[in-house]
Amino acid sequence: MSLIEELAKLRRALAERAALGDQLDAKREMEHFVSFRSLREVTEAAAHLERSGWDVDRSGGQDANSRYLLRVYREQPMDVESAEQALRGVYAITEKHGGTYDGFGAVFIDAEGSEPKGFFGRLFGTP
Repeated sequence: MSLIEELAKLRRALAERAALGDQLDAKREMEHFVSFRSLREVTEAAAHLERSGWDVDRSGGQDANSRYLLRVYREQPMDVESAEQALRGVYAITEKHGGTYDGFGAVFIDAEGSEPKGFFGRLFGTP
């Protein structure tokens, strides 16, 4: 997907999370998934991402398409500005090193003192 499409997907996800009660200003680990065709590309990208303040996990190895997988993550809030800035940064570094951006994820944080919701509760807004 293009950066514009990824940003639109992120905005939709953030709006859905906010509607379900996620405290987007709360810090949590936000992760991005990227992949590369060669060992050289993934090595250079990982070093670049680490210099840019990201933690990198290369334990995914290669996938069924012989692409090298990388999980990029850090603690941060998920408000729109922070999340978009993070996505833009990871996307740009990934693209610079010939990689493909594969998506993002983060845990859901309920309001303090509220009962944690299960998967379906988060999905449908019920306990």
